Amino acid sequence: MEPLTRQDEPAAVVNLGALAHNLGVVRHLAGTERKVLAAVKADAYGHGLVPVATHLERLGVEWFGVATPGEALTLREAGVRAGVLLLGPVRQPEVVTRLADAGVSVTLTDAEALRMLQAADLPARLSVQLGVDTGMGRLGRPAAEAAELARLVASDARFELGGVWTHFADSDAPDRSFTLLQLERFHAALAGLRDAGIEPPLVHAANSAAIVAYPEAHFDMVRAGIVLYGHHASEHVAALSPPLRQAMRLEAPITFVKRVTAGTPVSYGGLWRAPTDTALATVRIGYADGYPRQLTGKGWVSLRGQRCPVVGRVCMDQLMIDVGALDGVTPGERVTLWGEGGPNAEDLARSFGTVSYELLTGVGPRVPRHYLD
Repeated sequence: MEPLTRQDEPAAVVNLGALAHNLGVVRHLAGTERKVLAAVKADAYGHGLVPVATHLERLGVEWFGVATPGEALTLREAGVRAGVLLLGPVRQPEVVTRLADAGVSVTLTDAEALRMLQAADLPARLSVQLGVDTGMGRLGRPAAEAAELARLVASDARFELGGVWTHFADSDAPDRSFTLLQLERFHAALAGLRDAGIEPPLVHAANSAAIVAYPEAHFDMVRAGIVLYGHHASEHVAALSPPLRQAMRLEAPITFVKRVTAGTPVSYGGLWRAPTDTALATVRIGYADGYPRQLTGKGWVSLRGQRCPVVGRVCMDQLMIDVGALDGVTPGERVTLWGEGGPNAEDLARSFGTVSYELLTGVGPRVPRHYLD
């Protein structure tokens, strides 16, 4: 079968040059002496795991953060040689064996997890990084228990302690009090390690927001996630940051155009009725592709540089836009749903109470990714 062309389908166009620009912002903020871990979990936030990681590795990124063993092994199978850290726990000894063989570092959360690692058949020394819970409440043991867990790792020659890290729960907020409390707890954990004679080679805490807002939390390495893709976790952080470039542009073709008279209902439930005689265009993208149904009555797209509102209920595979302000719109023209030249994904996400992360990671597998260098 002949492959479809971009004109036949939606596309997520990923600008690798924007990734390079945003990485430059991260290096500027963190200092070139610090390593960068690029978070590429969730298919690199929807941008494509292997293309993004291989490009960032060419740009000198030293580490990659993933959420699942499958993501970690995919990077190794693609030839990525940089450090790979599995940020979540792994509970199957046979999976640990594969990760050790691939040279993947795993996060150690508690003594029970260590016993499971010890039960695995390790073909090579396994690098573990100790995850300390300073207030996120998601993974890891409290700071007071970090030294004892690190001693258990150091006492087993099959393991090496590759690093110690924590994760901030509120670093994107204007109120600094809770993040500073987390930092205080993390420093206490590090002091306990030093008292035990343990100096981990990598200490890291700063997520995307903290890279911008908390230089005192940069330590040896920073973990760049949403910031690499051209977005921020909050308006507060965005106001503190140098300009970023959106790496993804979501676009789709117009498939049908028609004139309608005033009062014509559009889409399921007739939620929208044309206030005047106008022209409508149907666009080949819907919530099954990752354009959320919650943007009904809120979204807009860019066509020929002009703003056109999304009208009526967003459908599974299609949506409708009002193009009455433009002349001669025809099927085959493409609209930008978010990204460069169109709406900002952060603004769209805020309009229905979520974050840009959800929009980006929600772009479905039937939307091909195209890469611009």
